[in-house]
Amino acid sequence: MNEHSRAALWQKLAAREMADVVVIGAGINGISVYRELALQGVDVVLIDQGDFCGAASAAPSRMIHGGLRYLETGETALVRESLAERNALLHNAPHYVRPLPTTIPIFYWLAGVGSALSRLFGREPGPSRRGAFIIKAGLWLYDFYTRRRQILPRHKFRSRSATLQRWPALNNQLVCSATYYDAWISYPERLALEMVLDTQASETNSLAMNYVALAKTEGDQLTLIDKISGAQTTLKPKVVINASGAWIDHTNEAMNSASEFIGGTKGSHLIVANDELRAATGDHMIFYETPDGRVCILFPFMDQVLVGSTDLPVDSPDEPYCTPDEEKYILESLAYVFPNIRIEPQQILYRFSGIRPLPRSDAAVTGQISRNHQCRESAATEQRPFPILSMVGGKWTTFRAFGEQVADRVLQHLKHERTVTTDELAIGGGQRYPGDNRTRQNLLNDWQERYNESPARLAQLFDRYGTRAEAVLDYLAAGSDQALRALDNYSEREIGFLIEFEATQTLLDLVLRRTGIGIGGRITPELLVELQALLNRHLSLTEAEGNAMLQHTRDQLRRLHGLADWQLNPAERNSRSA
Repeated sequence: MNEHSRAALWQKLAAREMADVVVIGAGINGISVYRELALQGVDVVLIDQGDFCGAASAAPSRMIHGGLRYLETGETALVRESLAERNALLHNAPHYVRPLPTTIPIFYWLAGVGSALSRLFGREPGPSRRGAFIIKAGLWLYDFYTRRRQILPRHKFRSRSATLQRWPALNNQLVCSATYYDAWISYPERLALEMVLDTQASETNSLAMNYVALAKTEGDQLTLIDKISGAQTTLKPKVVINASGAWIDHTNEAMNSASEFIGGTKGSHLIVANDELRAATGDHMIFYETPDGRVCILFPFMDQVLVGSTDLPVDSPDEPYCTPDEEKYILESLAYVFPNIRIEPQQILYRFSGIRPLPRSDAAVTGQISRNHQCRESAATEQRPFPILSMVGGKWTTFRAFGEQVADRVLQHLKHERTVTTDELAIGGGQRYPGDNRTRQNLLNDWQERYNESPARLAQLFDRYGTRAEAVLDYLAAGSDQALRALDNYSEREIGFLIEFEATQTLLDLVLRRTGIGIGGRITPELLVELQALLNRHLSLTEAEGNAMLQHTRDQLRRLHGLADWQLNPAERNSRSA
């Protein structure tokens, strides 16, 4: 039996009776604490009812940032931590995390000073505009906090005329602009998965499985169900970590531990194919205010433009999607900063939404809710003889620090010493990553001698997988291969590798999380059919099972990501063409 196969992993899980720690929720926070504990030699099991990094962790703004606007709420410790973790990710995951020059168009000189004074005296003002004075103060602090490890350029201001010369499409009512540096992440879902794969490869006592749900809790025993096969098994943990994000309170209830920890908000984004807008950014992120004082972003992403986001309170975490009102709000805010660029409805290729698992709050304005993370402990009881540590809040940038902090709490419970730190631990394809263009070219030249692939194809795989591309290339070389008919920059064996070795179970896993096909606006009816055929072959699905999966995928892409029928169904595409 293939040791990487789902059957082998389930067999390994079913053979266990106990585990030191069970982590419920394989978003970025759950994966982080799983890695931290496994590296200390702890017997840890990670499960998720869906895919790895499949919910809110798959719907970030694709930014790795210090949190400039968190300075407004006085969360200076969070900004310091975020900046340190941003710098660590630039070092540990250079294949996916890269510097991002960010420009703020500024329309006032002194706006926001009154709000800042109100906060200083303990009052909570509503959203307000931010002028040059306030932005200058924030950016000065940004640079000050990283002065001992200044790996990105310091901020600078431009006059009105210099700004419009550099970005002529911006609203000409601005008074100046400021440019600073943060970072962006190309494949967050892949980075999370690589942490799982790295951990399982090095720590054989650990186990992580997607599509395994908590079915019930009885005393000291958790009943787990494999949502793919329907099989069940039980496990007795010493500690449970609840990392289920927006579902934390639901998960605690299932473990007979009622809580009211979460008060999440929804953030929605658009992927837009508009050449004029793409050119207008000048390869910078534009970090801009809406007329009501909220903050939005747009930046080049996979040959398109990513625009977002909203910040709306929600009652239910299930299946968030971008509503027409949210789409209208995003486009109206975009029209304020780029007034002469028109976005046509058909240019919106993809929409995505996620629920931020923020702490429950009485704040009147969602932007005032803390973005910091916290670990809430529910002590063991006679009826439930294991403690539950709930990971509340957090954001992509600080996942490592949050995971480390919660792991240290667990190590105290287990009376186990920390032996490994992760602040300088490279991830996946970031291991042995070439640090300059010459070293990179030497690596590609070496691959050119060893593999029968073109230089362009090697560069493409390096961009997708970093140094992990070598494992992909070994797999490609082991059999005959050909490009996909519907998307020729992927090949059949490349897709096969993602299915066989990366825990891919569904078509949605493939198009939304193992690749950038979905968010890159590359989905077509023909491609879905072709990819489903490859899944059927590698997962031994029957025709009926494959057809059901294909239809479910179309339904989800239509409902949650706003794809039109002609983008999903060959018959609709053909009738539209006719």
